[in-house]
Amino acid sequence: MTLDQIARKYGINRNSLNAKDDALKVGLTSIQDLVKQMQQRNVPKDIIENTKKLGEFLYDVSQSTIG
Repeated sequence: MTLDQIARKYGINRNSLNAKDDALKVGLTSIQDLVKQMQQRNVPKDIIENTKKLGEFLYDVSQSTIG
């Protein structure tokens, strides 16, 4: 699947998705928004922490280098 196809499938602005790194950043931003909503709705802390950990993983991957 191409980045164009992915952008259309998920309703993401194509200009926000120029590379796989951009996809990681879109995912991270979405997770951060979810965490805020979960905190407002008093979702159990273990679910919030696991979601935060997933966001941190995506952030680390997006900031990583090869080697």
